[in-house]
Amino acid sequence: MHRQIAAVSTTVVFLLGIAVQSAVAQRVSELDVIPASVSLASGERKEVLAVAYGSRGDVLTEVAFNWSESDPAVVRVDIDPRAPPGVAYLVGIGPGRATVTIRVGNQRKAVSVQVTGAPVAGAGGTGVATILRIEPSEVYLFPLEDLQLRPVLLKDDGSPAAFSPVTWRSFRADVAEVDRNGKLVGLSAGMGVIEATSAGGLQARIQIQVAIQEWAFALPVVSLSPLESDTVRILVPSQLGRRVEARWFSWRSTNPDVATVSPIGVVTAISAGRAEIIANGFGQESRLPATVHREVTELGVVPRADTVVVPLGGEFTFRATAYAADGSEVTEAPIIWSVGDSTLLGFDPESAKATGEAIGTTTVTVQAHGGLKKTWRVDVVAAGLALDRRRLGISVGESATLHASFADASGTPLAPAREVAWSSSNASVVQVASDGTLTPVRRGRAQVVAGTPWGVADTALVFVQGELLVTSTRSGSADLFALDRDDPGSFSQITDAPSDELSAAYSADGSRIVFATNRDGNFELYVVDADGGNPQRLTSTAVNESEPVWAPDGSQIVYQSDSGGTVQIWRMNADGSGQRQLTDGAANLEPAVSPNGATIAFTSIRDGNYEVYLMDPDGANQRNATNSDAPLHERAPAWRGDSTLVYVREERVGRTATWTVAQQPLLGPVEPLTGPDLVITDFAISSTGDVLAVSVETPGSRGGTSRGLVLIPLTGGGPVEVPRESERDQLVRPAFRP
Repeated sequence: MHRQIAAVSTTVVFLLGIAVQSAVAQRVSELDVIPASVSLASGERKEVLAVAYGSRGDVLTEVAFNWSESDPAVVRVDIDPRAPPGVAYLVGIGPGRATVTIRVGNQRKAVSVQVTGAPVAGAGGTGVATILRIEPSEVYLFPLEDLQLRPVLLKDDGSPAAFSPVTWRSFRADVAEVDRNGKLVGLSAGMGVIEATSAGGLQARIQIQVAIQEWAFALPVVSLSPLESDTVRILVPSQLGRRVEARWFSWRSTNPDVATVSPIGVVTAISAGRAEIIANGFGQESRLPATVHREVTELGVVPRADTVVVPLGGEFTFRATAYAADGSEVTEAPIIWSVGDSTLLGFDPESAKATGEAIGTTTVTVQAHGGLKKTWRVDVVAAGLALDRRRLGISVGESATLHASFADASGTPLAPAREVAWSSSNASVVQVASDGTLTPVRRGRAQVVAGTPWGVADTALVFVQGELLVTSTRSGSADLFALDRDDPGSFSQITDAPSDELSAAYSADGSRIVFATNRDGNFELYVVDADGGNPQRLTSTAVNESEPVWAPDGSQIVYQSDSGGTVQIWRMNADGSGQRQLTDGAANLEPAVSPNGATIAFTSIRDGNYEVYLMDPDGANQRNATNSDAPLHERAPAWRGDSTLVYVREERVGRTATWTVAQQPLLGPVEPLTGPDLVITDFAISSTGDVLAVSVETPGSRGGTSRGLVLIPLTGGGPVEVPRESERDQLVRPAFRP
């Protein structure tokens, strides 16, 4: 009998609760949700506040809100029973767009949600996890503050793995505790460690710090128009500016007739005046000035035209003034400026001064409260100056001249520039005369700047480096060095790695070097600045790429690769894109591009012995240039001008072998450049055709062989041997700057 009475009582109470809620819901005449749109990263959690108003504008606090999400794979709604009424938390699950709908009575509001980033663990992953991480990886908390930890399960390639249950453990339960769902709560000041363990045995740990620290408002003041709202954010400066959720604070306004504040720090302007927003939390109170200015009804701007022209390097000042309905200026109303492309137009929002940075078209926009705004199209036009070269490599003892031109809006030179002032960022490396003539002083790099009296300038990056590249083993591994013929004992080290670097070649302007290296396991192609800086990988394959050479305009690189099983000639863009095979069949290797870029010479064994072949830059019109029979071999071609080939000529008759460097005009007779007394393994010829650098093999004092480098003048004078640090110092693969 008592159970029946209790059951009846419970039912009555339940029905009464429904009736009360229904009655309250019927009184709702307006529903407001702040904010109306939310952007989240996957795993991020943000607050949303729903407020129900009665017919007289009073806030109804007894309302039960109904929250629902359109796509749970994108966003999830969390309701914390400890949170104030109307507060919910949106949690990003996976990338995409979704809508969260809030209903009460006949009222309904929707929040637009955009989620970016990889899905949280368990959302869309497949396969067995091999990596476990905890996000966030560093945690700061106040005592009693909580945070949701997120396990991230990944495969070796970094893609999401299938979800696996995770257990959590706190190594300092007196500092912080963590529940089985990863909810972390700070308890007392100190350092702690949280550990996560997956069902598969993977483990991850993060360090946490619980401490009382000073917090601060993100902005120094809130300025609003009547009926506008803004969310106050609280940060901890000493903890990398982390944001603390507003729910941990109590909020109030010193003047609710001017501005009110919600339990999640949303300030709503009521009428013109001043107030202070007070937040209390974690033993600290702070006050934020709030100004509600008169409603802005007009925005006065200068200029009134829609298009503004700013010269490159010149300035232009915009003006904007906010006015009330009576025509008086609303000085306290914030004016917000923005620029479309800051690389084209520099802009100071305090002075509204714009500076032309680069030729092009962009926009400047000014906004005031009340939705008032003005957008100008801004054309940055040339007052232009352009140098004929932006990068340049030279050697000590050489000279070069940079030429400056006035340029149009597209940068096209119009006429030689006058009244140009020249300067060097490092005169101890390179000096520049009043006519743009460069005098290199020592090896290094410097920026040479040409400027006009009205502030327009252009810059060239100048590298002072040795004219001849060589691979040397003096540092323990095969590294790249540079030297000059006039001072062959002075080496500049370009690479310094435990790997081997070979087959180096200067770009046509001398500012870049491409080479082959096995630093990634197999030989791949890299490019660096002439002094070794700014390394960039060009190829990434499971096979070997080597013997790179530049096209004369610097836009392409020709090289050899064994990706098809035999070594073939390939071509690619200078950034590594657009890789294309040019030859096939029997092995083809050792490419060399003519100075005019019209012909590629290469070594081929398609006829049974090593021959020098020629082809067009696209691989067409392949033909034999040497036409010899075994036991004669021609290989490692180079160019002396656009119509003369130079190559290693090797002949073996029985046990007798001879090696010479020979030159041959196209379809002309062969002429030796060296005698048969040297065992030449490879060589380079200077761009002026007056010096050979040959790598010569000699017997080693302890058996084996040793390789040195000999400079052979072709216009008179005796050979010069490049000094080696020791017999172990092998000097190979020389290459002159074009």
